[in-house]
Amino acid sequence: MTRLANLPGFLLFLLAAASLHASPIVREPGAIYLSDFGDKTLRVNMTQAAKSYFDMGMTRYAGTLRYPQQVQVVAVADTGCRVRGNAQQGGVVAWVSFDDLSGLPKDFLATMKKAEERRLMVEALIAKKEVAIGMTSDEVRRSLGKPAKTTKRANKEGLEELWEYVKYDLIPQTTYTPGVTQTVIPPNKPGQPANVVTQTVMIGNTIYVKVPVGTLKVAFKDNLVDSLDQTEGTLVGAGQVSIVTPPLNVYW
Repeated sequence: MTRLANLPGFLLFLLAAASLHASPIVREPGAIYLSDFGDKTLRVNMTQAAKSYFDMGMTRYAGTLRYPQQVQVVAVADTGCRVRGNAQQGGVVAWVSFDDLSGLPKDFLATMKKAEERRLMVEALIAKKEVAIGMTSDEVRRSLGKPAKTTKRANKEGLEELWEYVKYDLIPQTTYTPGVTQTVIPPNKPGQPANVVTQTVMIGNTIYVKVPVGTLKVAFKDNLVDSLDQTEGTLVGAGQVSIVTPPLNVYW
């Protein structure tokens, strides 16, 4: 504690900033975060020096963002955008109004809402280890894992990739082998030896064997699931094939 007290104020500021940067993002309910849709960044221009806020309700003042500058859009909500930029007090990640930004993609908020709706639908399918037409190959791999077999074939519409999955069930199999048990019978009178009764019994041993019960073939076109072909032992839910919209580009 004494060592920290002797540090110059500037060094203490750097330590605090580094600690803040290393902490995980605190997500606000109702906000849609661009990091959920890839590693790209979206940078836009400030239209003016503008007040920014720590919360999307615009109640806790964070600082005034400088103008002119470009800021990185981190998240979006009905009230505005959460951006990373430079304020008069230093770097901040805070909420600003849509009116304070220029260069946002057309219909940005509506597109982000549709993208978030799709993302939640896909995440629900992945949690149940199911797939749907319109999912990407990465999403299928996250849901079902690595395919047992992959093939590629060309047709008049282009190149098609086929992934094959096999579903297994664990079937119990019990085998019996002879064994011996011994029962000790106490003597009737003190000093007499105990009686030992030996019996031959059958001892069961159960093991579980992986047995294939169904297959699923996932056909991709342009990296999106185009069709599903499955046998009994379904891998995509109770015989019902779901359809999701293809991923939306939220950056333009």
